[in-house]
Amino acid sequence: MREVADLYQRVSGHAIKDSLAFLRRVFFEPPWRDESLPSLAYADSSGRIVGCLGIMPRPMKFHGEAIQAAVGHHFIVENSKRGTVAGVELARRFLRGPQDLALAEGNDFSRRIWEFLGGSVCPLYSFGWTRALRPAQYALTFLKHRGLPVAAAATLKPACQAVDATFDLLPRHAFRLQAPSALADDLDGVTMLACLSAFASDRALQPVYDSSSLCWLLQTLNEKSHRGTLYRVVVRTHSGRPLGWYLYYLGSSGIAEVLQVGGREDTIRETLRHLFYHAWQRGAVAATGPIDPRLCNALTEEHCTFHRPDNSSMLVYSHDQNVLNAIHAGDAFLSRLEREWWIEP
Repeated sequence: MREVADLYQRVSGHAIKDSLAFLRRVFFEPPWRDESLPSLAYADSSGRIVGCLGIMPRPMKFHGEAIQAAVGHHFIVENSKRGTVAGVELARRFLRGPQDLALAEGNDFSRRIWEFLGGSVCPLYSFGWTRALRPAQYALTFLKHRGLPVAAAATLKPACQAVDATFDLLPRHAFRLQAPSALADDLDGVTMLACLSAFASDRALQPVYDSSSLCWLLQTLNEKSHRGTLYRVVVRTHSGRPLGWYLYYLGSSGIAEVLQVGGREDTIRETLRHLFYHAWQRGAVAATGPIDPRLCNALTEEHCTFHRPDNSSMLVYSHDQNVLNAIHAGDAFLSRLEREWWIEP
């Protein structure tokens, strides 16, 4: 594990002090671990590890039948070895595994290898959405991400705050948020399991969880404090009927990073409004998350914009064309919790 952590530090430039324990946790401790799907490492002729590919087994159902999915993560190849066979051999070994479905999120490097080996990019699940909550401050955050000097950002911040305050006074403005009528409760593993069963069971492809695996996942997410505070909310009517649920991180960037949001077609807009107001109350300038094709209409009606995240694609591979067709048609429940995003340190 230490060699993999050292490789991660060499390639990413991130310190391993806080990453080592997390890497050990996601490589060796997931409740879904399967001895037939081990993570992979590639060593050069001297025995030095120059590449690795984490593999996280994930049980799923396809039209009610159990299948084994595997999520690739931490696909790392030392920069000096990227022109060698290391990356291809790691990906080839992964895709030749016993899983029914392989998933990954890739940059241009991994996407080229994936497609060379017969995998495909799924455009539908490669897009993201963003809802500006404080549009002027969000624009400032965007400019800072694009290289705006810190001093210039500090000078502009009061003006942006004033603009956003003005927006809040306009009764019919698209960015104005109103307090929702629905109630909120803390989302624990048992409640989340019930929500997934009630609201995501109509997809052709869906993840399979139980109470213990959800508790492990929620505990692991809570420990990722560098992403910010994790908010877990189930939205209910005053009579207690669940309408939907959501999870998001809110950190110093002011962007609410949504991991999962769900609900029925007739309740999802109320759930989204609750999410946006909840994040706005806590100082978020915007909320963002991955596309769920079933939510596109609701997201559009709630003034979200759609975009392709920088240099990232959803990669899929299966010997079963029916599974691939379902994913490419958007008939799969694949949030950030069923993908690679949350696994990153």
